[in-house]
Amino acid sequence: MQETDGLTYTKPPEGHGGVNDHIAVADTRDQAIEDRMWLVRCIAKSMADSLPQQVDVDDLTSAGTVGLIKAVDDFDPARGAKLETYARYRIKGAILDELRKQDMLPYSTRSKLRGLDRAIHNLERTLGRYPTDREIAKEAGISEDELSRLLSMATAVDLYSLDDILESGDEELDIAASHAGVQQEDPLSKLEREELALVMVEGLRELPHMERTILGLYYYEGLRMKEIGDVVGVSESRISQIHSRAILLLRARLRIHLGG
Repeated sequence: MQETDGLTYTKPPEGHGGVNDHIAVADTRDQAIEDRMWLVRCIAKSMADSLPQQVDVDDLTSAGTVGLIKAVDDFDPARGAKLETYARYRIKGAILDELRKQDMLPYSTRSKLRGLDRAIHNLERTLGRYPTDREIAKEAGISEDELSRLLSMATAVDLYSLDDILESGDEELDIAASHAGVQQEDPLSKLEREELALVMVEGLRELPHMERTILGLYYYEGLRMKEIGDVVGVSESRISQIHSRAILLLRARLRIHLGG
């Protein structure tokens, strides 16, 4: 019997793969799921609090539970990741899939967010640096208050995420892909991947200190937006805005590098 990250893995003795062994494994699996249901409820409520009132937190919890079950079933401790880290990703991903099906954002809001994305891209290409909020708002034809509102909403539905920021370069850098494993890359693909990674590292270095801190606490330390707000001393909504802005800036940097 081996215990790793809170999960007990029972290897039946050779020649004794009987019914009792299957029951033991099932009990361990069910316990692992039950012990982490708090994580599902926490993530579902946190996301629901930032979404329109018609969103049912119970629906999000149900979707998140499916993500947790898949995380427990797929988890491989030999890869060195923590179950909670992997489960958090799968839970959030399952909830986001449900939100995309419901399409929580009005068309007008999505249109403004696309315009915001284009504005940042154009400014970075023209200025050769990250633009300020005032420059972004002016280029997008909106007020700075509207800019803040859009950035908060984008984070609420996870429209912008560091996990898939290299998607336009056809690279899988998210935690799920790393956990599941990838086929061996050819030398050219590996070189392109490394080049894109270097672009993103440089882009992260050029972000203001607050943006770098928030991305680090959110993606690498696994803190929630509210917890990050407590750490750095600003509101949760402001953390959401800074997060979305940082992701937009990095995504524009990558697109410019790729010739867009």
